[in-house]
Amino acid sequence: MTARAGHPHKGHRSHFELSPAEYEARRQGHLHDRRIALVAGDVRSRVRPGDVVLELGCGPGDVLAAVAVAHPGVRFLGVDVDARMVVHAQSRHAAPNVDFRLQDLAEEPADVQPRVVFAIDVLHHVRRLDALVEHVSEALLSDGMWTAIEPNSRNPYIWLHQERMRRAGLDETHFRPEELERAAARHGLRVLGRTSAFLVPGFVRTVPPPVARVERRLERVGSLGGSLVYRLVPA
Repeated sequence: MTARAGHPHKGHRSHFELSPAEYEARRQGHLHDRRIALVAGDVRSRVRPGDVVLELGCGPGDVLAAVAVAHPGVRFLGVDVDARMVVHAQSRHAAPNVDFRLQDLAEEPADVQPRVVFAIDVLHHVRRLDALVEHVSEALLSDGMWTAIEPNSRNPYIWLHQERMRRAGLDETHFRPEELERAAARHGLRVLGRTSAFLVPGFVRTVPPPVARVERRLERVGSLGGSLVYRLVPA
């Protein structure tokens, strides 16, 4: 369930070959900051002191740690199936209210009851998506929310990027919205919202303010946003 996004151009190492520290350093910039802001907004809108926020596929842990700073009275737990990522996250980003764990929620139920769950570029790597959705649904509080950010294959750049990785034999495939929506319906979740977002790709580190304003208007067009953002809640 590790959330990783890379750019496999010729002569460029795949993100699957990077160390956790290299991966964390590479994914900084405009897109990364916007993802953190989106998740932070969803967390802020739901949590209250004593709650749990769960990140699926936490990778190097920097997103979870960044969001947790504003909520010292909330417990933040990141889980991942990559032991290297968990060790890195725990050593670099653990805090009194932030913890990381090696766990695959497609294989076993959660032992926490989060009010907010989020996952960034994770679901298209999950082979047992139905089981993962079932376990998240069972764990999520009745007034909770799951934010899932996934690559938008309607965007030509994203489609080509993922297709190159898939054909190279790497652990990459295309996210299929209908699979998530069917699994959600089977397990008692409904789609509260589905939007496209993030027009500017991840390799662009800085974006001038006028471009950022235009991005936010254009990215809502389904084929322009580089990501699909789902918000799922108990039905």
